[in-house]
Amino acid sequence: MIAVLLLVLAASPRVEVVNENFEIPANDWRYVPRSLNREPAFVDCDFQSERPDARVRIALLSHEDLDARRAGRDYEEIAATEMGSRGALRVAVHEAETYVVIENRAAQPVSVRLRVYLEEPQVRYLSRGRQLAVIVISFGVFFAIVSLSAMKLLKAIKK
Repeated sequence: MIAVLLLVLAASPRVEVVNENFEIPANDWRYVPRSLNREPAFVDCDFQSERPDARVRIALLSHEDLDARRAGRDYEEIAATEMGSRGALRVAVHEAETYVVIENRAAQPVSVRLRVYLEEPQVRYLSRGRQLAVIVISFGVFFAIVSLSAMKLLKAIKK
């Protein structure tokens, strides 16, 4: 089971979407001006500040929540990291047009290196012939095991 999971994870393409430095003023925030995805995907974000005493965090917001934040209204975050000078976030995003927000809660400006990767799982299906072969082989193995078990039980009962 673990081998299958590793195989599926290795087969999914990982695309780097953002790899930039951002200058965030004191007690302010910025967002990456392009959306991350059009379809559901896994989003990997990691950031690192050059200042060890930085109080930075990143959050994922939908398009509507980003507009609400810009307007000063209440908004909801899809996911967010803890405050710190570095952090990482991995989350499955199901909403189209997700944006990354970088927030600096320190009293001084900070430079943040942000990297964002997308993993869009490729869904693959077996052809009809292979599906039929899997079903036939599975039934064959099942009935062979049942037949062997029945023969051994009957032999034991006759003794």
